[in-house]
Amino acid sequence: MSRSAFLAGALASGLLLIGAAQAQEVVKIGAAVSLTGNFSREGNLLKNGYAYWEKLVNEAGGINVAGKKIKVQVIYYDDESKPQSSARLTEKLITEDNVSFILGPYSSGIATATAAISEKYKVITMTPMATADSLYQRGYKFIFCPAPLASTTLDPMLDMIKKLPTPPATVAIAGPDDLFPNVFAGAAQKKAEALGFKIAYNSKYPKGAVDLSSVATALKDANPEVLILTGYVQDSIQLVKALQSLKVNPKIIGFAFAVGIPDVLSALGPASEDLVGVQIWDPAVKYKGPLVADASAYVTGYEKEFGGSKPNYITASGTAGALALQLAIEKAGSLDPVKVRDAMLQLDVETFFGHVQFDQTGVDKKASAVISQVQGGTAVPVYPAEIAAKPVRYPRKPFE
Repeated sequence: MSRSAFLAGALASGLLLIGAAQAQEVVKIGAAVSLTGNFSREGNLLKNGYAYWEKLVNEAGGINVAGKKIKVQVIYYDDESKPQSSARLTEKLITEDNVSFILGPYSSGIATATAAISEKYKVITMTPMATADSLYQRGYKFIFCPAPLASTTLDPMLDMIKKLPTPPATVAIAGPDDLFPNVFAGAAQKKAEALGFKIAYNSKYPKGAVDLSSVATALKDANPEVLILTGYVQDSIQLVKALQSLKVNPKIIGFAFAVGIPDVLSALGPASEDLVGVQIWDPAVKYKGPLVADASAYVTGYEKEFGGSKPNYITASGTAGALALQLAIEKAGSLDPVKVRDAMLQLDVETFFGHVQFDQTGVDKKASAVISQVQGGTAVPVYPAEIAAKPVRYPRKPFE
């Protein structure tokens, strides 16, 4: 073999090796989420949202980093719904699994523990389901939330109630003594008072409480026209059952979460009728954007991927958070966390989830919520007017 032929063969072999190495290259992203424990239901939904984005971006060839498509690998761990476990696993993802970015956990309490870890290592964390204001008031530079913060989430519900033809006058607020519900409760009272409502009751019950009959009794004595529940899914369901048992019938019962999820509808049955909930996304929204064309395409694709299961605001927020990270990486043309952070702060785009424009604290200042009401056994959007499928039913039908 001639020297030139040898060199040509060696070069070809080298190029093949380089090509193989490049083909195996992936962007590693970590996610410690609640697959078991108190938040297992919500944690698994959030994981599904992340997983659906991973599927979509890889089917499209990967993330475009400076003209090169790189596939994504999301590494999951179960944080067991415990802040300490989530913090430990986040550190493991960064230091042992060598992930480049983090997709955050469910709940503000857990995310508060993990944010300190990602900040320590300067690894960007998307926190779509951690919306307590306090998390974004600590000066962290590497956390970003594509959803409205807790202090503003209930604003549209109270605005809607105030605009009713004959608006109620009194509001009661009840929820467990925990970070996220407490933020909701404080913000709801402030907003309600600013709108001229009288606060008839605002009290907390112990986190994890199962028997809420005493709370229902106190609410019966307070006799509010509007009741806003700031708790999580399961404890709120138990409180509604206690209200039903004692025939406590406010004209509106509102939740700080979506009322259309199967847990609520199946657990409460006919008692779920006319309940109002707030959600940070609804299939009725009209936004359009990259990777996922619009809400309709998201619903269709998600159902196909997960055997007919319908997406909700938790899954959509997970997909949207990961998508925002992808857009920032592509805008930066780099995996360098500082460059990606700078690009994140420059984003001004629309996605299927909504408009993305982060401020310096990592909050999407254009994020907004949708109000839905259970009508005929299905949650339908009733506010804001531009996406409302039906008018809000008021007063609600009393419990039987």
